[in-house]
Amino acid sequence: MGKLIQKDEDGYERIVFAELLIPDTPNTYGDFHTKESVREFAYGFMINGFDIDTDHDNVDVSDRVKIIESFIARVGDPDFIEGSWVVGMHIGDDDIWQMVLDGDINGYSYEALVKFFDIDLLVPDNNTVYGVTEPDIGDGHVHNFFVLINNEGRVLAGGTTESMGHSHTISTHTFTDSELGHSHIFNILSGEGA
Repeated sequence: MGKLIQKDEDGYERIVFAELLIPDTPNTYGDFHTKESVREFAYGFMINGFDIDTDHDNVDVSDRVKIIESFIARVGDPDFIEGSWVVGMHIGDDDIWQMVLDGDINGYSYEALVKFFDIDLLVPDNNTVYGVTEPDIGDGHVHNFFVLINNEGRVLAGGTTESMGHSHTISTHTFTDSELGHSHIFNILSGEGA
C-alpha cells in the first residue's frame, strides 16, 4: 500500500491509502487513463457503491474492509500523484490485515467493463528511473532503487541498493521482490529520470 497510518506506540489504526488510478500513465497492464476517466471511475465507484474483493476473486469483503476516504489528489499533494484517484481503507479483518503487513496485499486494483481505444503515446528516450522506496513498515528502512522500463511503461529489470544488510531485485511495476520476508513499495512516476 502507498501509506500506512500509524496510531501510536501501540500499533496501527489499520488504515491504508494508495493511488488506484493514475492519469496519463500506462499501468501494469498497459491501460491508460486520462484525468477525465480517472475522475469518472472514482465518482462512479462511490456513487454506485460497488463491492470490494481481494485478488478479483468476487468474494465480497465489504463487511470487513471499508472505504473511509476516496478523493482525487490535488495540485501539491505531498503524498500522492496529482490527478490520481486515491482510496483510504480501514482493514477490520485480521487475516486481510496480516496480508497487508506481510506485503501479500500491496496495492489496489479495479475491475470494470470498459471500451478500449488504441492511442499513440510519446515516451521519453531515456527509460531509466531511480528514486527511494517507501519505508519498511516494520523498521522504517528504505532503499535507493533503479528500474529500466520499456516504451509501454512496464518494468524490464531493476534493483535496490543494500540497506540493513540486504537488497531487492525489481521485476514488477510497484513493489520490489521479497527479501528477508518483506518487500517495498516504489513509485516510478515520482522517481527521477525517464
